[in-house]
Amino acid sequence: MGTNNFAQEVLSTLLTMPEINLVGVVCQPDKKIGRKQTIIFSPVKSLAIAQKIRLFQPTKIIQAYENLQQLSIDVIVTCAYGQFLPEKILALAKILPLNIHASLLPKLRGGAPIQWAIINNFSETGITLMQMIQKMDAGAIFSQAKVKISTDETYSSLQRKLIVLAKKIIKSDLVPIISGKIKSNQQNESGVTFGFNITRHDELINWQQVAALVSCQVRGLYDQPIAYSTIAGFIYKIHQVVISDQSSKKPPGTITLINKAGIFVATTDYDVIIKQIQPEGKKVMTASNYFGSKTNPIKVDLIFK
Repeated sequence: MGTNNFAQEVLSTLLTMPEINLVGVVCQPDKKIGRKQTIIFSPVKSLAIAQKIRLFQPTKIIQAYENLQQLSIDVIVTCAYGQFLPEKILALAKILPLNIHASLLPKLRGGAPIQWAIINNFSETGITLMQMIQKMDAGAIFSQAKVKISTDETYSSLQRKLIVLAKKIIKSDLVPIISGKIKSNQQNESGVTFGFNITRHDELINWQQVAALVSCQVRGLYDQPIAYSTIAGFIYKIHQVVISDQSSKKPPGTITLINKAGIFVATTDYDVIIKQIQPEGKKVMTASNYFGSKTNPIKVDLIFK
């Protein structure tokens, strides 16, 4: 059970394992996008169709209960599916309902652990194989694998690392978990933190923090959904920043300098330099394009909010 590109990679790995007999795939319903409401298949659906695997796309998972019951399921594997599974569905797994979670649980329970690992300036994260229960990401842990988070890590680059790690741990540990060779351990509830789905508020850059954390926020949201800030009510998506060695001491969010390096913006310590910016309704551009322009709305001493 899964929907996005991460889940597609997990599905492709399961398909290479001779010990696994894949009897069905469940993913979210198709999405309609744009003015023409074009129907878009999810990555998991596309792979399931290509591999001729029986596919289910219920609006609510319980709607597929009778069909899933007929499959005689031993193990349910979920990864970025996007719906909570009720107890009735979990109970369909005769051996185990297993979830692949992209954090080192009990840290970052929730739907956006990859983004929050970077936003929170973690030095490492990882993959957890855990039993699914009727509480969000709270089941017993079977195995974990770690990966370092680099200082220039973005959401997209970290996701790629975690996909590689997930595929590796599935190949090495999934069958031993199913056969009982790998035992589980309960999570330490005192160490629980959360990485809930990103909201529009989370995407708004908080300039009232040190430059390092502004950088973390921008990188953690790149390239999805992308951080933003506003000037005079206009939205600017910020694709890339770097930390300067300049500390202007001006109010956080103030544009302190515009030159060929980019747009310098004050934080609570060092200024950051916006390198890539996307004005509302336009394509992403190099921020240095604003240097020397007398007509553009971004000027020194204006304040991002």
